[in-house]
Amino acid sequence: MSLDLLVAAQGIAAAEPEPGLPPDRLRFTLEYRVPPDCTVERGRMARLLGGECFSLEPLDDLLPCFLVLQFPGIRRRIAPETLFAAADALAGEMGLVSAVPDIGASFVVAPDDPEQKESVADAFLAYTCWAAPDETLADDWAIEAINVKPVWARGITGRGVLVAQPDTGVADHPELAGLLSLGQAWNTLTATADPTDPLSEGMSSPGHGTATASTLASRAPGRVFGAAPGAEVVPIRCIDAVVLRLDPTPVARAILHAVHIGADVISMSLGGVLYSRAMAAALERAAAAGIVIVSAAGNCVQPVTVYPARDPNVVGIAGTDHLDQPWKGTSRGSRIAAAAPAENVRVARRRPGDGGQGTTGPGQGTSFAAALTAGVAALWIEHHGRQPLRDEAARIGLTVNDLFRTALKATARRPADWPAGMGAGVVDADALLRLELSRIGPLSAPESAAPPPEDAILAALDDSYEEIGTGAGDWPRIGAEVIYLLGDAWLRENRAAGVPVETAACPRPSPGLVRAMPGPVMRGLAARRDAGAFTPPLIAATGPSAQYAKLLAAGRPGTAESSVNLSETEARARLSGEGAGRLMARTRTCFDRLQACGLGDRDAQARVLEGAEGVIRMAAEDRLHQLDLPGRIALEALVRVQDRPAFRVTGGSVDIDDPLAGDWAPFLGLVADLPDWTRSVGRIDLDGTHIGSGFLIAGGRVMTNRHVLEACADELTGQGGTLWRFDRGAVTIDFSETADGSQRHALSGVVMAGPDPIGGVERLGHLDMALLSLDASAPGLPRALPLARQMDEAAEMVVIGYPARPGTSAFVDPATGAISREIGTRLREIFGTDYGRKYVAPGQVMQGPGRLPGDSEGWVVSHDCTTLGGNSGSVLVQFTATPAVAGLHFSGAPLTANKAHALGQVDRSPLGPIPGATWL
Repeated sequence: MSLDLLVAAQGIAAAEPEPGLPPDRLRFTLEYRVPPDCTVERGRMARLLGGECFSLEPLDDLLPCFLVLQFPGIRRRIAPETLFAAADALAGEMGLVSAVPDIGASFVVAPDDPEQKESVADAFLAYTCWAAPDETLADDWAIEAINVKPVWARGITGRGVLVAQPDTGVADHPELAGLLSLGQAWNTLTATADPTDPLSEGMSSPGHGTATASTLASRAPGRVFGAAPGAEVVPIRCIDAVVLRLDPTPVARAILHAVHIGADVISMSLGGVLYSRAMAAALERAAAAGIVIVSAAGNCVQPVTVYPARDPNVVGIAGTDHLDQPWKGTSRGSRIAAAAPAENVRVARRRPGDGGQGTTGPGQGTSFAAALTAGVAALWIEHHGRQPLRDEAARIGLTVNDLFRTALKATARRPADWPAGMGAGVVDADALLRLELSRIGPLSAPESAAPPPEDAILAALDDSYEEIGTGAGDWPRIGAEVIYLLGDAWLRENRAAGVPVETAACPRPSPGLVRAMPGPVMRGLAARRDAGAFTPPLIAATGPSAQYAKLLAAGRPGTAESSVNLSETEARARLSGEGAGRLMARTRTCFDRLQACGLGDRDAQARVLEGAEGVIRMAAEDRLHQLDLPGRIALEALVRVQDRPAFRVTGGSVDIDDPLAGDWAPFLGLVADLPDWTRSVGRIDLDGTHIGSGFLIAGGRVMTNRHVLEACADELTGQGGTLWRFDRGAVTIDFSETADGSQRHALSGVVMAGPDPIGGVERLGHLDMALLSLDASAPGLPRALPLARQMDEAAEMVVIGYPARPGTSAFVDPATGAISREIGTRLREIFGTDYGRKYVAPGQVMQGPGRLPGDSEGWVVSHDCTTLGGNSGSVLVQFTATPAVAGLHFSGAPLTANKAHALGQVDRSPLGPIPGATWL
């Protein structure tokens, strides 16, 4: 079955091979035990796949055991678990050492303006990762921090040293004048000598390669100070995507290009939670060639050192700020050699639509720490000389890379109270160059290893990387998949990941990995689901204090006022006056009702009431950042009391006496036909695992989100057409209130879907909609819901769907960036929870179609109904004189605007009409 995907891909692929390794292509790197005969292997592959519409070419003559299988024109819109299953089948059928798919592992790079928060991702990362830009710092503070100027004063600038830079490529910029060696540049994506960064509007960090190159070697009389202003930089373009994603195959080829041109240093400001046999082999070959290889430790996945920084043939660099403290977004770990500036480092900027006019600004991320350190490596090589370094390394049985790492650690400047996992200290260029070459080998550098992780998934991830390094047993074949699964598990359980839409179904291991599953890996994967009592997510986890104040102050007696209509000044004024008493009274009433229903712990509720007045006062005075743990718990409880409620559906309707009903009880009590709407909404599952919601429209079609479809099916798109394949398991919709299977129906195909992949990222210009088919003649189907031609933005709205149980990522406390399990536990004591069943959440439209930034098509609205992961695909019903479905909910997060597609606008768009719909 796994090979059927590749057979189908071969059937719609282009007949002619594509040059290079284009981004987002269906591609595998195949490793043979001995160098294969390409002609013979192409014949075997053609017989296996039933045709010849594929390419099978050597990766590089430096690695003769690796071939690259690529399907021309086939865009990769396939789940990694499906790709690994196909790779496993390929390895078995072809007798390979390994088969590794390119899956586009994501890595996080800093935005140009971290204070501009356009999504829950931006808000979350602003608390846990990004620092505010600081233009008051001296332009050269980073150079001062790594003590480069005394080296320059001795005339050492990296002259004659060649630094290869695999990245997004470069764009013209005054700060790059004179430093690029374009005659040796390459583009592995197109197999051309043009490394130009296209500065695409869709990229999350256009100009990334320009910024890192400037940090490495800028020599212009501008504002950017490169660490090695005499070095030559060879740009090698090897990454490009809508969001920056890392395919290991083009990166491996970029590393090998550096070997071919005789580079002295490779600077890699990239990485991800991944592993690649081809990239590892390329790194080993580069180190054997005498190249120093420096890579960024990683951003915003703080306990995890990303790959390739953790490869034994790489010098991994963490990040610091101007006070020699760890930059808050830096990765850490035992593989880190040292640290360098990574916060508010002055860099060159190029942006889409800038008219070719480059600027400079403060940048952040371990990308810049790595580039600075690569520049220091160039200084070190010029100082000692290329050949003497290689001779000394050979004499003591090390690579030049190992020699550099040892010297770097031995001479690092170690600030007071230097934390674990940050390497030996801060890079000190002057001390490094003053260390005599003959004294490097025997030196023992100070260590700053991270303690053993308490997180079971993280421990399994670290252990697996170590086992992969041994090359023993089944690890060559299963290693890449193991790292993917553990990385995915850790991100789900420990991070909000910057993604407001969910992919709720955890990926499953391939049959080959199931058979060879190591015990520690099995235990790590088993830990990805909290086996204890469920605790609710932190509603306030991503909101700045102004949003807290507005939410707490909203609601005049007898109204369901939205906080969006309040200014910050008015909100704080209310909380300083009558609003405080009103909120306290509402909280007491709510807790009394909870007790009457037998919900919540009375003592826990009493503790909230004791501290609530102080918390309200701090909200009014903009002092919420001073809250201690009890204060945080009280704040979360107040937010829950004041926020829009979500009602359990029982018997098709809701209980208007729900303790949290508040001002919405009268409205819901008047909706006599609510059961007619709730019965047509179901929970979509993959093999019984909740992945989203959906609702029935005319013609036996279920409307849901494209990203819900992506969580259960794979799309093949190529020259020969588009195919959706439901190969991952049984896809069903269950219309029962508790999704108990009593009203379950199979979903059998795709009628239509938005043309652009969502990939777990909110993009308002992309249609996040899909229509799935079921048997319209099946007994027991609910009625098909009518759609509204026009959204009435003043109407009362309800979202109906199935909120999913959140992972522990929902408990990140922005005050610390850590998981606040205690807060979640206390909230469960106060309120009690019940998820995975059907809920109705009332609210209002906040911004109509075309009013949100990024809504280029004018088909998105924001609303304030309470939703959680699993609500994706929920119906948004407007209750007017003729109620109808006005929208399709697709993303959102607490205290930020939830988003829905306005269905009438979609129907009138170039992607319309919506087939088979009944309209009112």
